[in-house]
Amino acid sequence: MLFHKERALEYMERFNLDALIATTRHNVLYLSGFQGWAQYTYGDATTETFALFFRDPSSPPGLVLSRQDETYYAATGSWIEDVRGYGPRSALDMAPGEAGATEEERNYISLIAENAPREANSTDALLRILRERGLSRGRVALDNEGIRPSTRDALEAALSDVSFLDASSLFRLIRLQKTEEEIDRMRAAAILNEEAVIAFHQEMSVGRTEREIASHYYRTVAAGGGKWSWFHLAGGRRSASIFPPSERKFEPGDGFFFDAGMRLNHYCADVGCCGSFGEPSPERKAQWSAIQAGLEAAFGVIRAGVKPSEIFRAAVAAAKKSGLPRYNGAFCGHTIGIEARELPYTLSEPVKLDDPFLPENSDISLPPGAVLSVELPSGKFGEGGVHAEYTVLVTETGMAHLGEPVREHVVIE
Repeated sequence: MLFHKERALEYMERFNLDALIATTRHNVLYLSGFQGWAQYTYGDATTETFALFFRDPSSPPGLVLSRQDETYYAATGSWIEDVRGYGPRSALDMAPGEAGATEEERNYISLIAENAPREANSTDALLRILRERGLSRGRVALDNEGIRPSTRDALEAALSDVSFLDASSLFRLIRLQKTEEEIDRMRAAAILNEEAVIAFHQEMSVGRTEREIASHYYRTVAAGGGKWSWFHLAGGRRSASIFPPSERKFEPGDGFFFDAGMRLNHYCADVGCCGSFGEPSPERKAQWSAIQAGLEAAFGVIRAGVKPSEIFRAAVAAAKKSGLPRYNGAFCGHTIGIEARELPYTLSEPVKLDDPFLPENSDISLPPGAVLSVELPSGKFGEGGVHAEYTVLVTETGMAHLGEPVREHVVIE
């Protein structure tokens, strides 16, 4: 299961919350295990989806989804048993008493049958579940980033003794510690991303354009069932930082820099590295060695309870000591999961926070099960840069690699 029930209940007890309501596609997926196409494609302006979880164990969770997503629920299901559609039914001729020949068909019929609980709109469907659970007063953590203002206004008017609290940040805090299923998905995504990196490296040669090479990354990700999110690839002077692939052709002596992000089964992967066409210069080799020293220092402090600033300071101090005395990077990686960056976002110096569910700053101790992208890019304007990025799992006593444990400065002969 994606949803960490025990962690959620811990925070619900701490903040005296009676229910969680997920509204964004990320949090609905996390809480219910379901993600349709309509919410992802159209956004919240056209359709709303809700997943509900209650502190009282006698109140079962619920899932509310739109007519457009009913077939996707039928195909993928959810661990939540109380699932309801809303809106006018789809145009479908179905014989009375039809029971369905497969689990997929039975799931679909459970939503569209004449006797299935159904409301005209998302607001009424959500209110019906809350009323059926007897929630007439108390405190509800509402994922405020994916609900329409009009829907929220209707909730507060209909349930005036319930306090609906802005809680998108709370969902991200809960999601920081990954479940075993989440870790398995992230490992699979990282492996596919590594395969796509190998595929484009095999196509690199002098005279080919950055865009031409990038196409091999895109195709490999798609062939493995993933979806690419970004692919930065630049050679020569452009390789000083992240740039989109261009029509520039790679030339002899070029350095190149890449950073690649994709999703598989709704979970993100992020990897980066660099290389050169021909033997790299002594200066480039020295830069590469320095960032590797910084990354090794970062790995050395990662364990349950470590703070982002501690990882960042260890990485920067080692990089400076090992050959980059003017290193001025502002971070050395980030958290990753359903979103490409999750709370506390970057491994960096603390940033002040102002949220009732969060501490006073972003230096949040990392729990076992947090997943990090640890990276240390270094560029020199007008010349180029070096980069290496790893995906690691925080454990009680240290860390474990989910992707490749070793990065090499690639040399294209």
